[in-house]
Amino acid sequence: MLDSVPVPTTASLSVGEVMKQALAALTSGRLEEAERLYRALLARDGSSAELWNNLGIVLGDLKRPVESAAALRIALALRPLYDKALVGLGAAAYGAERLEEAVRCWERALRSNPAQSAGVWFNLGVALQLCGSAEAAISAFSQAEAQMPDDPRVASQRLLCLNYLDLPGEHLLAEHRRFDERFGDRDDRQPLAAPHTNRPDPDKRLRIGYLSVEFREHLGGYFLTPLFEAADRTRFEIICYSILPDAQADAHTTRFKAQADGWRTVGDLNDEALAARIRADGIDILVDLAGHSGLNRLPMLARRPAPVQVTWLGYPNGTGMRSIGYRIVDPISDPVGPADAHAVEMLVRLPAPFLCFRPPASAPPVVPLPAGATGHVTFGSFNKLSKITDGTVALWAEVLRRVPDSRLLLKDRPLSDPDTAAMVRARFAAAGIDPARLDLVGFIKDAAGHLAAYNRIDIALDPHPYNGTITTCDTLWMGAPLVTLAGSRHAARVGASLMAAIGLPELVAVTPDRYAAIAAGLAGDLTRLMRLRMGMRERVRASALCNEGRFMRNLETAYRLMWRRWCDDAATGRSA
Repeated sequence: MLDSVPVPTTASLSVGEVMKQALAALTSGRLEEAERLYRALLARDGSSAELWNNLGIVLGDLKRPVESAAALRIALALRPLYDKALVGLGAAAYGAERLEEAVRCWERALRSNPAQSAGVWFNLGVALQLCGSAEAAISAFSQAEAQMPDDPRVASQRLLCLNYLDLPGEHLLAEHRRFDERFGDRDDRQPLAAPHTNRPDPDKRLRIGYLSVEFREHLGGYFLTPLFEAADRTRFEIICYSILPDAQADAHTTRFKAQADGWRTVGDLNDEALAARIRADGIDILVDLAGHSGLNRLPMLARRPAPVQVTWLGYPNGTGMRSIGYRIVDPISDPVGPADAHAVEMLVRLPAPFLCFRPPASAPPVVPLPAGATGHVTFGSFNKLSKITDGTVALWAEVLRRVPDSRLLLKDRPLSDPDTAAMVRARFAAAGIDPARLDLVGFIKDAAGHLAAYNRIDIALDPHPYNGTITTCDTLWMGAPLVTLAGSRHAARVGASLMAAIGLPELVAVTPDRYAAIAAGLAGDLTRLMRLRMGMRERVRASALCNEGRFMRNLETAYRLMWRRWCDDAATGRSA
């Protein structure tokens, strides 16, 4: 955050003029010139905290983070409670993935000046969430939301964070409805959507639009491939609306683009233009793959650009929006009755599971049981620290108590930071577990190397109440059985759906005590563990989880039923 330097006397007028030039150079992007001018000013007065702060901002923009942090620390030494320098240091630490340091800096800045911008509160919330401090993150997001009530991105991020807590379904429903009240299709905010001109033929070839930021490796590579390769192109045409920035495109993006019947890169379009583009394309069914995660375009969906609008996959809850008619789930992830009562969308239940997994081609072979070589059982989770709430720590601590010689391996990118790793160890110590029993692994750049790290795990532990999805599929593919606790809502029942799909429902617990008992029982039967491990890959490959043809026929049947319902409504004048 820049600070202007006052000009106290007429004698310093030349300094003021130089300062104006430096600010002009910075705001117009002439960063090298701005650096030269700030250094010239500091040569005259090296005791100015403001000048050191501004130089630090310039160096940060020049992608020289070490020098930037050094300049900001000098500013802070000159003025110990200088909130703008603290904000800058927090940003530098966050950029270097030192989350705990970023949190400390931003919290100090907010204590020094509580009237900080919403951006500081928002960034603090993101850092806290990534560290696994969901309750504190929600408090920060709430502060940001109070200052930016008209920004749907802040509201969505707060809603996403709420899913990490063990909250009642009715509470979450009320929170999601509030989003719709603020950003949905109210008559006083935007004109009513014009009637759709799509031909209401129940049997015609349907134009399916997929709206996503995930046409790339990660979610796309694992779960979206069947949408292209196993689709019945005689009955369905696929148009993709990619929000993905060009810089993040990869080989998967190129392949998806080649397989789609139509491709639109739409990240730069505003809501009105994007809705108009979708309408012009004549999309019959628009499928949102983000929900409240990431770069979503939910407010655009309030304009109802397609006759049928669906949400699926990218978010473990409903959107709360009346403009989205359907959400795709399964009977295990969302049991009939309670789940319906906590949803705005109509829940469309596919035969479990609600997704289809394409195993990674780069996966190394499964190795024999690690416990045979180490002499002890290693439990593990590669889920984000965001999911390792205090409740999850307590759950896993009980497992470790019941298997005294065991270890726990956790892997997530922020664990490359020593301060963040120390924080995680302290949380387990507070739960009565010797921190020396934890193996913490940070970022592994190579995809095959990341997958190979699963070969250190004997038994995987699912977090609760926000289960793993991609991590669970990877875990199973690499041979480790997963113990999961089935909760009362989708995020807490994904593990149950996946384990049922591969024929291991006995590893699904319904109470925390049973969770610990199942994990301890597996740890005490190495023969069973070895059999499970060496047969796991074939079990997964032969299961419904990997049956792309089955999944797509079920999904396409669901699409057809949604469409016929709209056609019936159109015939009776009930559709928009």
